[in-house]
Amino acid sequence: MAGANPSPGSSRTTSDRWSVLLLLLLSAAIVFALGLLWLEMEVNGRHLVLALMGSLMPSLLLLGYRLLSAQRIFGVRREEVRSYQSFLSAYAEKRTNGTLPPIFNRELSGEVLAQQGYLRQFILGVLLLAVPFFCLALLLVTKGIDGMNPDGLRGLELAGCGIYVYTLGLAIFRIRTAALSAEFVMSSALRALILMVLGYVLGSIGFFRPTESVSAAFLYFSLGLFPSVGMKALNQRLRQALTPDAPGTEPLPLSYVDGITEQVAERLEELGVFDIQHLARVEPGWLALRTLYPLSRIIDWMDQALLITYLREEILHSREVGIRGAIDMRAIYRQLQRAGASGFSPEEARLQEARSERSLKVLQELANKSKLSIETLQHIGATLQGSSLVDLLACLQNGCCPSRKKKVSPQPIELDARPEPRSAWIRRRRLGRAVSVNAGGARS
Repeated sequence: MAGANPSPGSSRTTSDRWSVLLLLLLSAAIVFALGLLWLEMEVNGRHLVLALMGSLMPSLLLLGYRLLSAQRIFGVRREEVRSYQSFLSAYAEKRTNGTLPPIFNRELSGEVLAQQGYLRQFILGVLLLAVPFFCLALLLVTKGIDGMNPDGLRGLELAGCGIYVYTLGLAIFRIRTAALSAEFVMSSALRALILMVLGYVLGSIGFFRPTESVSAAFLYFSLGLFPSVGMKALNQRLRQALTPDAPGTEPLPLSYVDGITEQVAERLEELGVFDIQHLARVEPGWLALRTLYPLSRIIDWMDQALLITYLREEILHSREVGIRGAIDMRAIYRQLQRAGASGFSPEEARLQEARSERSLKVLQELANKSKLSIETLQHIGATLQGSSLVDLLACLQNGCCPSRKKKVSPQPIELDARPEPRSAWIRRRRLGRAVSVNAGGARS
């Protein structure tokens, strides 16, 4: 019919065709530029073979693994989406009358299907990764281009060799952890290019002269071998000199979370999770799908990040007393609340009293080690107690979400006051029974 809107399938097909055409054009441009560089430097056949083998090995390794494992990864993600969304539906039905926290209202089925389109991005990243390493290989087998500074050329070569080793090691780690992505390949290409240019600039200005001492040469190689350490140190030095952060406003790095290493943090940063606040508010299912890290591990990281947003640097003292995350802090606060509650049998009341005393000792020990008071810790526990996000994370961590039952609301207690002695509780309970018996006799 005239004037009908094009179907989504046809528009998607057109978009795919344009993306493939753009990929072919970029590939041709990269190959043409590398060919011009090869002719300019007058490389013989044997050196050209060595340059191609050395520069293309990381790209071919990553591309081969991606093509062989793509279908398996897609199947794993599809099954994870099904089980995860089923759990969320059961939780919403039993606990929250069909509603979920806002961060969980993300459609993940389309995210799984979108993973198939990442192959073109991955191929483009592989081509870009070959460019800096091919240029490095040509510089190593020749004397460079006329007019290049000798110290700058030496700094470029040393930094390039360091980043080459670092990229290979990081690629092995990504393959072993099934965390290979198009973002990683593209960022690796840009990182290699930046560090090689930085090595040339530092060598040219005489910051360190790599041609005069072994220690200076090792510094350039270390700049490429440990890029994150060097870049962070340089960034911190510049921030302190130009725009220092106010005390207490510094962003908390992901290294505060127990279990997140430098390599894992880099993978999370590729997805926009740069600090603790981002990790505490990310959708765990989406993050597990994109990174292929186990969902249970993501939940544990989020649990820790939620508590770190309140305690900040004091999280180290919290772990010393056995409180790792927001779920543990919520459990401590619950035990304190239940101490003076009614409706328990004598045995249950005695057990609740013992648990409350242990929880009070834990909070007191944490207050003594940290800069926080018991009242502040109690307020944090009350906030986490009412958080639907913490409740859902606890259900995901335990693998079940039981329905909530109506109970007698426990009476809050003051942390400074001691629980009621058991003897007084028994006397009060006997007095209540005597009153009920007398009332029954009077009615009869």
